[in-house]
This record gives sequence, structure tokens and C-alpha cells, in this order.
Amino acid sequence: MSVQTVDAGWRSQSMTSAPVAPHGHAQQSALRLVQIDHARLAALLGGAQHGAGEAGPAAAFERAFPGAIGAVCVGASAHWPLLADAVPDLPLSPVHMTRLEPRHAAGAPDGTPGAGHDASCYEIWQCAADDLRSVQRGALHYRYSEAAGLVFGSIVLSEADFAAEPGTDAPAHAQAPLERATDAAYRMLFDLLDTLDMPHPLRIWNTVPAINVEQHGAERYRQFNAGRQHAFEACRRALTGSVPAACALGSVGPLSAQGVPSEPLAVYFLASRTSADAIENPRQVSAFHYPAQYGARAPTFARAAAWSGAPGACTAPVLFISGTASIVGHRTVHHGDVLAQTRETLANLVAVLDQAARQGHGPFALADLALKVYVRDGADAAMLAAIDRLLREAAGPHVRPLYLHADVCRSDLLIEIEASAGHAVASLS
Repeated sequence: MSVQTVDAGWRSQSMTSAPVAPHGHAQQSALRLVQIDHARLAALLGGAQHGAGEAGPAAAFERAFPGAIGAVCVGASAHWPLLADAVPDLPLSPVHMTRLEPRHAAGAPDGTPGAGHDASCYEIWQCAADDLRSVQRGALHYRYSEAAGLVFGSIVLSEADFAAEPGTDAPAHAQAPLERATDAAYRMLFDLLDTLDMPHPLRIWNTVPAINVEQHGAERYRQFNAGRQHAFEACRRALTGSVPAACALGSVGPLSAQGVPSEPLAVYFLASRTSADAIENPRQVSAFHYPAQYGARAPTFARAAAWSGAPGACTAPVLFISGTASIVGHRTVHHGDVLAQTRETLANLVAVLDQAARQGHGPFALADLALKVYVRDGADAAMLAAIDRLLREAAGPHVRPLYLHADVCRSDLLIEIEASAGHAVASLS
């Protein structure tokens, strides 16, 4: 199996037929997102380990992915060691979600939703920098560039380490290990950004096990929101307005008899020395203004964030769109109808793109987006194929969404879509 090197030419072209940036953007991309299958990465690293004259897997990885600032392992935890052991100084975040492939997608097994074979993959973020440094402090692992003013970080915590002390008089919600773990993770994040003088989180991804389960008197997603907001307050961060783009999705895994998830809380992020412009959706109430019926602590994120890169750099603007779903105002619409929810979600994505253009970022179109789609029902192959057809009708035949089986933050939401644009994209599969 041959592996094409993702070399310095990535700054100006994509390895796929999918659009990278809107027509008219002449600048280089400050970032590149590469998606590579587990089997193909294993071939690259394995060939380096056994080939004559090779310097080893880490050197092979650095040659193939110059400027790699961080990565994500999507799929089974058993596949985590492949990259973690080969390149131990690369921040790597686990996303324990099953990758799904529509039946009609190239390479998908006929008659299955794509979950019955080795569908795990890795996402690798690259930046245009040659001064990268890596640091690991306990649960926090990060890599940064002073020249680019950019940092990628990963924080992985077990809730078992955050159980309340026996006999505590704290309220039930404050005893929730998830709330305490989330608070700790975000304090680590903000402390790092202050230390590096890169104080602006651009995009944060959160994987929360059993996100819809009720524990300690509250839904776990609400516990997560409370812990996140506690950290924002403690670190004197804005709770409204200029907040980062973000998402919180649930990994689908069991809880122990004691209510402890089998999988960790995983937070990974991109942050910068320069701020992004927060984008809201005129069709929706801003998440940080949601009424109390959705929890005592509102979610702290913007609908999107537009980042122009390092000062003086001639780079195209990058747009990070938060997890987007079938919500109008603050209410879920189209209960029980995943295709109607998909159409509403697409309408919300278009509204965000239009608002970004009004604020001077873009114009971007649906065809310009790198899409990640979270589906609650991962076993319905016909439904997945129908969703894929809807996306291709809306965004064009060349769109290549990454589909994942996940729980969405509200139990009545059946699908959530996140996106990004303005950066180069490659899919090696």
C-alpha cells in the first residue's frame, strides 16, 4: 500500500476534489486538516519500522505530515496506541465514537452502515510553522508554534479521579465527578493559554461519555455546562459575546455499576495569540442566552468563530462552525424526524455562513465546508444513506462528510453537524 506524502505543497492545494476555500481567496491556508484511515496510517508507520534505512515511525510521520500540531483518534480505543506510541510527543485526543459510512459511499461494505469493519481514522491538524515544541504535563499534552502564535492541546481525564470526598456537605450537583472534571480541564486549558500568551481559544471539542444520562440529580450535559462555566468564571473569561466555537458530543459507552463511564472526558482545542470574531446565528437564540429550562448554567460557546491568522501573515481566514442542530430560537424542531432535522440543520449552517459574510468573513458556501456529522442512530443504514444524499444535494457531489455514531447534547436531537472552512483538506483513504 503506497502512502502519498502530505508535503509543503499543502499550503496551496487540496489532495481531494472537495473545495478548500471559496473562489477568490488567493492567500495560503494557515491550517490543513488531514483525515487518514487506520489501515493506511498503520502501513505508513509499519513500513518505516521495518524498511531498510528508515529512521523510524516518528521520522516517517514527520516527513509525511510536516507541521503536524495535533491529532485525533476517531474510533476504537484499541487503535489509539498506533499513533500514540509511534509519535509520543504529538498531542493526541481520543474520540471513542464509531465511524459510519453510507452504503453507497466508495469502499463501504454493501448492506451495512459501515460499522462492521475497521473504520477507525485519524484527523491530523497541520500548520505552516517549523518551530513546533511539544510539552506534556499530566493529563495536558500540547504542541505550539511561537511564530504562528498557535497551540493545539489535548486534555484527557477519568471521572473516577474526581469523586467527591465521603461525607461532603456540598450540593448534589457539585458532587458530580463530571462537573468537577470539566472544571479542572478548563482551568488547565485557560492556565496554559495564559502561560503561552496565546489567550484566545478558537475552537474547542468536547467528548462527554453518556451525555444524556441523569446522575446526581441532573443530566450529565448540564453537569458539563456547569463545570465549564465555573472555570470560565474562575479564570475571568467572558461568558457571552466573544466566546469560542465549540461542541459537546456524547461517546456511546456503558457506565459501571457505580455510575462511572468506561471512557474518559476528552477535551481538545486550537488556540491563538490573535482573537477570532465570534459569529452568531440570527435564526437562533445565542447558546449563552438559553433560558433556564435547559439548565441553570447555559452553554458557553459561539455559533462560529472566524480567525484571520497571525498578525501580518498572508493567510486565508479560517471559519470554525460549532456543532449545529435542528434548533430554531431555542427550541428543538422536527421531533422524531431525522431528515427534517437534517434540512433544518443545513438551513442553520447557511444562516451562519451568511452572518459570517455580513461580518466580513467569506463568502463561504456549503460546498466549501469540511463536515463532521454526528448521528444518534448508528444502526439504521437506510437513514444514513438518506442523510448523505441530502447533504450531497445541498453541498454538492464532492462533499465528503465524516459520519460518527454519537449522542447529541439534547435527547430529542437526532443529528448534529459541525464544519470548518478556509483551510486545506486532504482525505487519505
